[in-house]
Amino acid sequence: MHALVPITYAVQGEKSSPPFARAFATGCRGIAVPHDRGLLDGPIAAFGTPPTWPLFDQAIAEGRTWYYGDHGVFRRFRYYRVTKNAMQHDGRGNASDTRWQELRVDRNPGWNTEGSSIVLCPNSAIYMARFGIDARAWVVDLVRQLTLLTDRPIVVRWKTQSAARPLYVDLHNAYLVVAYSSAAAIEALAAGVPVCTLAPWASTARMGISSIADVHRPYYPDLMERDQFLFNVANQQFTLDEIAGGLAWRALR
Repeated sequence: MHALVPITYAVQGEKSSPPFARAFATGCRGIAVPHDRGLLDGPIAAFGTPPTWPLFDQAIAEGRTWYYGDHGVFRRFRYYRVTKNAMQHDGRGNASDTRWQELRVDRNPGWNTEGSSIVLCPNSAIYMARFGIDARAWVVDLVRQLTLLTDRPIVVRWKTQSAARPLYVDLHNAYLVVAYSSAAAIEALAAGVPVCTLAPWASTARMGISSIADVHRPYYPDLMERDQFLFNVANQQFTLDEIAGGLAWRALR
């Protein structure tokens, strides 16, 4: 096996990890191994589930190349996103709108400047704990700070609420979406709602404000820049068949 081809790690018994691992290993002509074998020599690829996080942490600490897989931002039960040496794509590039059109995602042609509420979108508790953050305490603290800065209504959306109340319901009257690194911020941009992203490495960090202290001064990117960002993010999403066929591997290289 070529030295630059990663070993792909699968968490047996999970729904997403094994099929992703099989597809990615096939697409890069590598091998897939159980994650509990520990980190072997060379680059690493895996679906970003909690059991693989220690492998990623070790690989990063040792300066290895790593490929991170996760559910897609859009059409997440059909598409996967894959990034190299990053948990999220930074949205830079010059991709066409082909993949975006294939995903059939609505895009607001302008900005929603009539919204009134601040929508707070924490990641899952287990995900935020990875970064040493207590999700509930994070929410409580942000709500406290926001109430000191503004009289706008604050809506807190936990990820588990999405099935009962889709995000677009709250985006309809949103003035600003505040997130740590949630894909909700990308959806907000597509809906024409400005964002505040608190994780500096998140894909939307450069597309909005980075501090709630600026809540009265939301950033509205140029719409062409916003659209290009969305096209670039969409272009990093692949079906399992495309991953197995090598499309993701070629794009990442």
